Parts: sequence; C-alpha cells; structure tokens
Amino acid sequence: MGAGLAVGTAAHASASTLTGCRHPYVCVYDANQVKVGNYKDVTRYWQTFSRADVAYAYNARHDGVAYFLYSGGYTSCVEPGRQAPLRIQGYGNVTGIRIDTSSNCYR
Repeated sequence: MGAGLAVGTAAHASASTLTGCRHPYVCVYDANQVKVGNYKDVTRYWQTFSRADVAYAYNARHDGVAYFLYSGGYTSCVEPGRQAPLRIQGYGNVTGIRIDTSSNCYR
C-alpha cells in the first residue's frame, strides 16, 4: 500500500457547508459540496465508490476513523468529528472507503 496522509479540517469546506451528515455516518461530497454518499459499516475491506467525483468527506462518527483509498495506491484518513478535502494532488481519484474502530488514524 502507498504512503498515508492523515487529514483534519478542510480549507475549502467548512462544517456549515458539508451538511446532512449525522452520527454514525461518514459522508462524501462532490466538488460542489453536495452529498453523494454515506457509509456507516465498520469493515476490514474497502467499500468501493460508484462515482469518480468524490471531493470531500465529513466523519460524523463519535468513534471510528475513515480511511480513503486512491487510484494511485495511496490512502488518507479522517478522524471522528473532522472533515477533509479528498482531492490530493498526485494521489488520483478516491476509489473506496474503510471505516475502522480506532479513534486515531494509522494506529
């Protein structure tokens, strides 16, 4: 697996703009900050996305991090109660999500 990146709050997406996501979900949004999916299941495998325009994430869970897989083999992570941009230069498109019970990324 490629290098990992832990991400926190987003510079271009404030909590007031990423709406419609409540505990226990992790929601993903397109570039216009429109919700395009939500996930809540803790898994040991990647849940794949059916669309290629995922640009932001908000993790509304009280516990459990959300890992995101990219077409370039990289991963990023969003901790509980945090949001982040998912378009990271050089990583490729986001292709999947995996929710883990850990409260901290990459532990």
